[in-house]
Amino acid sequence: MKKLIPLLAFFVVLQSCQNAQPVPSKNNRKHKKDSVFVLSDPNVNSEAAYLFNNGDKIILNWTQRAEHDKKDNLLKFAIFNSETGKFDSIITVPPSKGLQDHLETMAKVGMKKDGTIMSVYRKKLPTDRSRFGGLVYDATSKDQGKTWSKEQRLVKDTTSTSQSFYDIALLPNGNMGLTWLDSRSKRRGKTLYFAQTDANNVFSQQKPVAFSTCECCRTDLYVDSRGQIHIAYRNLIEPDEPGFDGQGFTEIRDMYYLKSVDTAKTFTQPIPISRDNWHVNGCPHTGPSLAYNGQKLGAIWFTGAHQQAGLYFTTKTDNKAFLPRKSISKEGQHPQMIAMNDKFYAVYELYYEKNGKGYYKIVLDVIQPDGQHRIQEISEPLTQNNHPVLTQLSKNKILVAWTNTDTRHPKVVYKVIKLD
Repeated sequence: MKKLIPLLAFFVVLQSCQNAQPVPSKNNRKHKKDSVFVLSDPNVNSEAAYLFNNGDKIILNWTQRAEHDKKDNLLKFAIFNSETGKFDSIITVPPSKGLQDHLETMAKVGMKKDGTIMSVYRKKLPTDRSRFGGLVYDATSKDQGKTWSKEQRLVKDTTSTSQSFYDIALLPNGNMGLTWLDSRSKRRGKTLYFAQTDANNVFSQQKPVAFSTCECCRTDLYVDSRGQIHIAYRNLIEPDEPGFDGQGFTEIRDMYYLKSVDTAKTFTQPIPISRDNWHVNGCPHTGPSLAYNGQKLGAIWFTGAHQQAGLYFTTKTDNKAFLPRKSISKEGQHPQMIAMNDKFYAVYELYYEKNGKGYYKIVLDVIQPDGQHRIQEISEPLTQNNHPVLTQLSKNKILVAWTNTDTRHPKVVYKVIKLD
């Protein structure tokens, strides 16, 4: 747990522009084809990167953080150009001005198959005295980001005083799906909600799907190649709730999972991904990630249970429980995962020390279905990096983006990786 606390203070930054330049190497060596490129404006703070892939278009978005006044924060994004192998011009989402920046509940930009661009972000109410309070809003564009609708509040129910830790995914019916943690809860923690858009691109179909969740870990909304909808989140299990191990009086915060096979008409009851029994009185700020390789659903997550802190991996087949977990990394944090070529590909930040100084590198971990794995460093040596995200570009290429904090202004960087 010693390295978890300082890590949570890092900011995620992603930079993108049509004429992206390689990141200067501390070793003054020549950059090869697999250079790390800067995407965001190097003169401003950029963080909280997110990648969205609808099968046709890939979008990388981030928050441009104002240095002196958070009211000037803006949501930025760029679309990947498969012909040039770089990102096109950066686009701003004007309605987002004043959004909250956060590494685990980052703003998100997605695109429906009809080309409608949807942005989802969070703002703090001027009258809200809560340190962690905020409401989720969305705005849309139907002309490639040239003009935008007025922002609309996600939840109209005024008894919902806060929404956070949201995720989006394109559903089999063409609607945009959304998960979030909501303050409307009868127990400790939050309630996990799901919604999808209607014909007017409004998230009007909203319903709770799980209760008493950990307050500050990102949720993962994932749709597999068969159209099944999967949701993973960190649960909060109190001593008087089913699933508590009977040890002490501190709640358990473990990963749980549910799914829908009928396009969100119904969801299964939540089940544990792994009974880690992590007793912790506080939120770890690190959520799970899911991926389907065509045969098995994989899950990767962080836990600090039983002094065995680190990243773990497991799989399950339909209608079966998750298999016993396997250790992936004792030092890794904030994993994100995809599946392709029957394998699972995870990225995360990994702490290490050299000459008495600590660094965080970004690694790509290639995981076999049985849990065997190998890692490779993809960030520049002896640099500070955090919160990577990834997506598939082709059958043998993936795109990874993350935040680099070596300079005064954190920046968003990315790298195209050709697989073996």
